[in-house]
Parts: sequence; C-alpha cells; structure tokens
Amino acid sequence: MSHALPPLADLLPRVVALAEAAGQAILATPRRPGDTAIKGDGSPVTAADRAAHDVIGAGLAALTPDVPVISEEGADVPYDRRRHWDPCWLVDPLDGTKEYLHGVPDYTVNIALIRGGVPVLGVVHAPARQVTYTGAEGLGATRVRDGLTARLVARPPAPGQPIRVAESRSHRSPEIDAFLAPYRVGERVAIGSSLKFCLVAEGTVDVYVRLGPTMEWDVAAGDAVIRWASDGPPHPSPLVYNTPTLRNAPFVVGFLPPRPAVVWLTGLSGAGKTTIAAELVSRLVARGAAVEALDGDALRSALPGTGFSRAERDAHVRRVGYLASRLEAHGVVVVASLISPYRDSRAAVRALCATFVEVHVATALAECERRDPKGLYRRARAGEITQFTGVDDPYEPPVAPEIVIDTARESAAAAADRILRWLTTPRVSGEGVTS
Repeated sequence: MSHALPPLADLLPRVVALAEAAGQAILATPRRPGDTAIKGDGSPVTAADRAAHDVIGAGLAALTPDVPVISEEGADVPYDRRRHWDPCWLVDPLDGTKEYLHGVPDYTVNIALIRGGVPVLGVVHAPARQVTYTGAEGLGATRVRDGLTARLVARPPAPGQPIRVAESRSHRSPEIDAFLAPYRVGERVAIGSSLKFCLVAEGTVDVYVRLGPTMEWDVAAGDAVIRWASDGPPHPSPLVYNTPTLRNAPFVVGFLPPRPAVVWLTGLSGAGKTTIAAELVSRLVARGAAVEALDGDALRSALPGTGFSRAERDAHVRRVGYLASRLEAHGVVVVASLISPYRDSRAAVRALCATFVEVHVATALAECERRDPKGLYRRARAGEITQFTGVDDPYEPPVAPEIVIDTARESAAAAADRILRWLTTPRVSGEGVTS
C-alpha cells in the first residue's frame, strides 16, 4: 500500500505543531492516582497518555488521512493486515510515563513517519523541558529551545577518548555494566524516554546502549533524529520498523567504537578483499576506533623473501596472525586481508585472538580470473608463475566463517557495512550480552 505524501519539508513543521499540541494536552492533564491503569505488559497508562493520543490521532487523520497509524495507545493490528502499511506513522503519545508520574521532566511525545522500514521523519518533543528535536531525510536534524533553532551534526569522539554513554533512567542493569566493562567510559548519563537518542544527536553523549526490551514506537522518532544528524550520508542504525512483533532487539546507536577484534578477510586473489578492507577501515575510523590494516601484498613487500610453498605460506600467515593478536591486545581493531589458503593456518590465528572474525570473500574462481587485476591468473595459466592459489595450489574454504561475502553479488561498501554491523551488534551469549 502506497500513498502520496506532502514533501517532508512541508510535513515537518506541521508534525512539530502537532507534537507540541499533544505536549500541551499532557501538561494540562492533572496527575490523579485514580487515572492510572496498568496495561498487560505491566507498563502504566495515564489520562495524559490518552489525551495526547487523541490529539495526535485527530491531527494525523487530518494531515495524512490515507496513512495508517501504529500507536502505543492504539488498537492492536495484526501483522497480516499492517505488513503492507508503507508509509505509516509510529507514535508514542507519552514516552517515559514513569518519569511523568514521578514529576521528572524526561518524558516526550514521539511521532515518526516510516517509509521502507526507515524513519524518514521524526519529532521528539519534551513538553516539560520545552525542547523539540527533529530529524528528516534531506533536511537534517535540529533542536529548538527558547525560540532558537540549532542544526545538529553528530560526530564520533576522537580515537582513544573515553566515551560518554546514555542509558535508561528506569532500566539500568548488570548486563549494561558488563557490556561497557571493556571500554573506557568517561560518563554515564541516565535519562528517560527517547531523549537518549537526542543527546547523541546533539553531542552531549557519544552512544546510547539499550539491552532491555523496547517497542518500535518507543524509538522511531529518536532514531530519526540521530540518523539525520549528519552532514553527509545518514548515520547507520540497526533498527527497522513495522516488523511482525513491533519489538526491538538489543541495540546500540551512536558512536560506540567496536571492541578490539581481528577481522580476517580470506579468499582468492581478485576476490575483493583489499577493497572491502579499505571500505571497512574508513567506517571504523569514522566510529572513532583505533584501526590497523594488514594487507597481504603490502606485508610481502615489507618482508622480502617470503615464499609461496605451503610451509612458507603457513609461516607467513601465522606471523601476521601473531602481529594482529598483539595489536588486538592493545585495543586495536585489526583488518587483515590475506589469501591465507589453508584452514590450519587460519585456525592457528583464531586461537591467538580474543575476538576473531573470519570473513570468507567467496567470490568464485571464474569471476576472479575474469577480473585478474594484476594479470596473475593469466601468467599462472601460462606457466610463468607456479604455486598460485586456485590454479596449481589449493584454496581450502572456511567451514564456519562468521561472514560470507560474494563480491559478484554484493558491493564492497555493502559488505563493509555488514561487517561493521557484526562488530557493533550486541549479542546474547551464555555469559550475558556482548558486542
């Protein structure tokens, strides 16, 4: 289902006005204990939630009558019906109800427009703080406070600087403490509602970590603010919208430098390892990570006399692996791109590293030969060079790599984005949540 929409530049100020009107409805609603109910998920809902919901529902119906609304306080619509809702609105009329009930000003009105699973417009209004944040595709992000509008461009911390972390005021947990333990943390800011996203966008903190349960309407508007707080491409986000359950997995948004790791790109000559490595390094630097690239060809030039027999290749890979492991131990993300054709060699490197991410660049031999950027396959087929992997020397593909990439089907940029997501996505293990 697709609907024509006004241009985002026309839509945004009207959504801001609607959020502010909902905020006024919240402020005008008295806090009475008898007006609070407990929903099925255990969260409270108040008369102020309902008042804001009514204002937003009526406003969006007038503004975009054909665009459906998914709201925390709205009806539960089965996924089979709403799966085709594109675009749609995601609304939390009062995010941070617990803070509201305790008289803490960290609650917000959240309105987001979703298109293709992405929040292309978002408004976060904090009525008790009298501040409004916006983010929209092609328009950037802003903060409006005391009548002054500031353009927001979020940037990563300098490499090696302690990070500043936003976390939930109501949901701090031992899991977050364990997750942050490997990092140098300079400050932890506890605040309610989607304001955590906005603190990242305005540069007050570097990253927002959420390992507990959230719903899509809790985060969509704030996610739009941080995504579009950029003077270039949008900032990456792991969040997607209008999913079957409307529940989010644990997530990290902002500029959390990936934890030290060894990313080992292995594959045939011409597969695209070096190109992917360059794309990944640029992304890691943009995240504020300490990075070192180890390229097989460059290392051979620096270490003359490195041969191509099986024993010499094995020794070369193990030497590079040892160097990578020492760099990792000192806080560096290592991006190594070597053919490294033998499983035993790669297994030995894995055993040296605390976090080893094996990336099989599995571009087919025929495609690598077709590319042949250095003319090596042609020379190998002509017998001018010997012991060439894929021609007269075997390549043993990984059995269970963390990531598989075929550059005939996926661009180097997309592959680098996928590796970066692997490095920065929290994972639940037997020992808790890790990155």
